[in-house]
Amino acid sequence: MIDWRQRAQFAQDALLATDCVHNGAVFPTWIDDHHFWYERRGEDGPEYAVFNARAGERLLTLSRASIAGALASILDAPVAGDVLIVRDLRFELDGGIAHFSAFGQAFSFAYRQGVLTKVDKPTANANWLVSPQGGSALLLDGDNLKLRDLESGEERLLTTDGTSQYPYASPAAAMRRISQAHGMNVPQAQWSPDGKWVMTLQTDERHVPELALAEYAPVSGVRPVIHANLTSLPEDPKVTEFRMLVIEVETGRQVEARYPRLSAVRMNTTPFAAGLTWWSANSQTAYFVDVERGERKAHVVAFDVMTGATRIVFTEESPTYVELSVNVYTKALITPLPETNELIWYSERTGRGHLYLYDLTTGSLRRAITEGDWQVRDVLRVDADRREVVFLAAGIVPEENPYVVKPCTASLDGGMRILSDLPGEHTVWRPGDMTTMIKALEGCDAEKISGISPNGDYLIETVSTVEKLPVTYLRNQDGEEIVVLERASAELPVGWQTPEALEFLAADGSTRTYGLLFKPFGYESGRKYPLIDLIYGGPQVNYVPHGSFADGGITASAYADAEHLSALGAYVLILDGRGTANREQAFRTASHGAAHTASNLEDHIVAIRQLAERTGEIDLERVGITGFSGGGYMTAHAALRFGHFFKVAVAGGGNYDQALFWHSWGERYHGAYEADLYAQQAAKTYADGLKGKLLLVHGMMDNGCHPAGLFQLVQKLVEADKDVDLVLLPRGGHDWTGYGMRRRWQYFATHLMNDPPPAMKSFERPFDKLMARIAANRAISDGAGA
Repeated sequence: MIDWRQRAQFAQDALLATDCVHNGAVFPTWIDDHHFWYERRGEDGPEYAVFNARAGERLLTLSRASIAGALASILDAPVAGDVLIVRDLRFELDGGIAHFSAFGQAFSFAYRQGVLTKVDKPTANANWLVSPQGGSALLLDGDNLKLRDLESGEERLLTTDGTSQYPYASPAAAMRRISQAHGMNVPQAQWSPDGKWVMTLQTDERHVPELALAEYAPVSGVRPVIHANLTSLPEDPKVTEFRMLVIEVETGRQVEARYPRLSAVRMNTTPFAAGLTWWSANSQTAYFVDVERGERKAHVVAFDVMTGATRIVFTEESPTYVELSVNVYTKALITPLPETNELIWYSERTGRGHLYLYDLTTGSLRRAITEGDWQVRDVLRVDADRREVVFLAAGIVPEENPYVVKPCTASLDGGMRILSDLPGEHTVWRPGDMTTMIKALEGCDAEKISGISPNGDYLIETVSTVEKLPVTYLRNQDGEEIVVLERASAELPVGWQTPEALEFLAADGSTRTYGLLFKPFGYESGRKYPLIDLIYGGPQVNYVPHGSFADGGITASAYADAEHLSALGAYVLILDGRGTANREQAFRTASHGAAHTASNLEDHIVAIRQLAERTGEIDLERVGITGFSGGGYMTAHAALRFGHFFKVAVAGGGNYDQALFWHSWGERYHGAYEADLYAQQAAKTYADGLKGKLLLVHGMMDNGCHPAGLFQLVQKLVEADKDVDLVLLPRGGHDWTGYGMRRRWQYFATHLMNDPPPAMKSFERPFDKLMARIAANRAISDGAGA
């Protein structure tokens, strides 16, 4: 008899496992070359630790509760330390002052005396771009760009003719909705070194069609609300474009680049967000990279700011698509060296991602900086004086898992070495990393978080494995340990089992694939168990975690989700099949032109059969599959194309047809639009192949994976007279929701475990707790009149 109450409790506890792990993730912000601060969990709750790297010692800790208490007094309102979101935190160590903002207001806290003062003219905001000289900042004013004097607080518009469909310094509307909903509204612009010019863009969506979204359950009123969103699809002849220009700050004079408009590519990102812009040392030349629509060519373009004249410095080409970083979410791994007019460029021209040094005067290649049968995964810092680059390398140790990264340094003039070779995954943050961008919701300034000190003398890394909790080290520039900053501690839920890292042979019989296997809750050796394949079927990332809790559980949510599903009493497998990222080019592009083969379902089937043979404990007649977004897409394909093997499938928020997804996504991974080509990847094409049980969960307000894709799939299932189950979330966005996860869990219990559970509550997730915290801060802000 299954004890569903006990299993449901473990399933809930597993989702919140990150609450049980203290100080696993360290996000350092540097105060100067030798001092940094980060948030940690102390005995009395969250606190900010200030560290002296040169001395190797902690200088002070400032509890969030002490800040909350001071705020409560000045605002005359209750403020809880575990709820408070502190933003724009800066330490003035000599004066013993912490500057920060909260509830839409700026404050200075003399922490030695415990005195809090409200500041009328704030000098910092994560949505401002401060000039190199520090006296002024750029910020958005609706559809225009304005300048703020940080001393006087006075503001003036730099542009006045921006419109909703032709705004300045703004991302594509599809991305703007997402960022602004979370309070992120950074101008898409870049200051010149002398502070006299601003390079920016004007986003042209005047010819971009609308994609309507119906809000059937509005918060107020009964009449449905139609949201018309500007969205480019692969079939559209006109897509979001950017007019590149510079603005003379003193006069507001514009100089437009005499160059064709740039198409929005990658994740509909601007060249600024993608790290594809920079300036010459003398502020006379602005540079940008033009990635052509379809992404098979990338041009480095020099732009004379006085005349508007442009020239192509050099061009990179690819038969599939030019990848300028290891995946589409990270900034391009290119770094300019303005003083020598050189450029460090990332390329997969040898089949592996490596760094190359170019001469920007001639456009000629000087040398390869890195080379070998391994992969550069990130560029952390470039020191122009030392002529060194610090980077993360994957697979650099022979016979090691090719996904595991280690920090290394290489001379721009030849030679490299590993800085830290401890076993495990090495996490070193760089400004603007995708994970740190998510941390911005908690108040962090993502562009200031860095694992490398400003002068390059210190490195902060967190090392973990799937079996061992993280340890964070402070090292010098040679990789020598100075001190252990944090050893994570945890009281994980009773019944928690660490997964086993495994290696498989892919369906082609030669390629190695890697995964994690989670044992069933209450595991007993020798019994037969069902297996659930937890999949992400997108070509842009890899899904299998190779460490644990080193990022606060943000990107390693698959780890907790797998434990959550194992509570059903099933094995859970996470596997990266062919056609996914963070491996050699041939492995990743195996799904190019065939998006429905990303992570390759045949690789999954073969791996599960290998597991069954190895363990003797897997019931191959009870195999389920689930995933969200790209994982939902691939789950649907599993049910429709491989229903003989996957008997129960639960798909959430799937992009079931790339023809209905952003143009840049489909064109990058599946190719230029052709009706027959795109029909091959659409889940609806295979509707008549459904054999087993299929549950589709979808948010009706999903701006990314539009509900139209869901309903077009369902219509084809209806026409094929197939049975399908639906959970529609009228106010849900691109999110499982706790309710959707409960329905998934119950569906597997009923149809895979063959034992329907009793009624239960919806699950609570870390994201739900964060959203509740943000809402609480907003309520206090509204009450304080901010």
